[in-house]
Amino acid sequence: MYVLDQPKFINGACLVSTAMDPQNLINTIKDAESRQGRLPGIRNGPRVVDLDVLFDDSNAYNLNSVPGRSLTVPHPKIHEREFVLRPLADMMPHFRHPTLKSTIAELLSRLSETSIQQILNFPAHSRNSDASNVVWTLRSQTFIMATLNTTPDSFSDGGDNENVQSALQYSTDAVEAGADIVDIGGFSTRPGSYFVSEEEELSRTAPFIAALRKGGLKVPISIDTFRSSVAEKALDAGANCINDVYALTGPPEDVAGTQTTDISMEGEVRVSDNGAMLALAARWKVPVILMHSRGPADKNKDYSKYGGNILEAVQDELGIRVHRALKAGVRRWNIILDPGIGFSKSIRDNVILIRDHSQLTNSRTEITKPSECLPSSPSISLHNFPTLVGTSRKRFLGHLAGREETKISPKSRDWATAAAVTSLVQQNADILRVHAVNSMRDVIRVADGIWREQYK
Repeated sequence: MYVLDQPKFINGACLVSTAMDPQNLINTIKDAESRQGRLPGIRNGPRVVDLDVLFDDSNAYNLNSVPGRSLTVPHPKIHEREFVLRPLADMMPHFRHPTLKSTIAELLSRLSETSIQQILNFPAHSRNSDASNVVWTLRSQTFIMATLNTTPDSFSDGGDNENVQSALQYSTDAVEAGADIVDIGGFSTRPGSYFVSEEEELSRTAPFIAALRKGGLKVPISIDTFRSSVAEKALDAGANCINDVYALTGPPEDVAGTQTTDISMEGEVRVSDNGAMLALAARWKVPVILMHSRGPADKNKDYSKYGGNILEAVQDELGIRVHRALKAGVRRWNIILDPGIGFSKSIRDNVILIRDHSQLTNSRTEITKPSECLPSSPSISLHNFPTLVGTSRKRFLGHLAGREETKISPKSRDWATAAAVTSLVQQNADILRVHAVNSMRDVIRVADGIWREQYK
């Protein structure tokens, strides 16, 4: 029925709100296909582009009054096409097919698995870099993020990589050891860290990134910052991912000189940068890591609003920020979620978020209409978003280990980090942020072999 011997193709689904009637919509779609160069060919075979209407809320109808512009809703082949069901299941797994009366997740579960896999694309947007696009196949392995801090006061490696030569050496060694991405930051967010001006943070990041690219680094580089000006300079120098501990909202009070008068409210979200970082993320269309935090890392740990349920709290508060990002034009497929281990969390909270990490992106909301999944709807599902977790050498691990050395010295916590990393692999975390890449690579690969059945 289908032509299987054809080149690989990229497939996706999107939710659209429109005032068009169905006939005008299908006319617009067919005209778009023609403009993209689609010509008559083999039925169900290769084509330049193929646009289909899958659902119209819970409606069912047939239009066939215009030759070549017919439309059947729901699309009659949805139930047998994994490449259609998988992206739909990411957005609305609980939506019930109007005529088949099964949910999208149920329809997908009835198909035998194929090689269709979710990807994450790191585009080479920089005008000053020879870096090329890098595409990851998610769930194929646990990806390793190397941590490059060019700061004098980061909690674990402060002062280790303050010059370009040492930063290049660390990055080269990390990639050779197995790192898939390098994360560079010039402003420490640890409790009690020094204030860093915008100019100083710029000097600690963009020139280093440019040097890494000039030195031949090909893997993706993420810029760890909450300042849009720093992020843009970094992207222009060769970075192709944004890692923001404040999830595109700007820093809270008492961080980076932010005053209460700088804060405005966008719904339930406190914003201090007038939406600058959000607009940047939407404009550059690179992967964006949205981390859960509540301001300074050592404060705001009261989750009584959620009955002490830290997982529900993180889902809800991250979901609000995902909702805001989607409304601003950040693409769903570019969003990576980080539960923010060690940021406004107790030891118990951190343990729960590691032990039950896979539940973070399980859908809690029973979506009954496609319109409820639109960015205009507050009912955003976090189902199947890729995740990143950073537990490496953090203080709570030292307390759990219980030795005086691990309580005091971050670099003595690598064995403790290994335990957390192993649990996170078992819990299907996609990216793990670590300091000691050489040793954590072995831990992650063995854990991948056990839990993901990856034996490469």
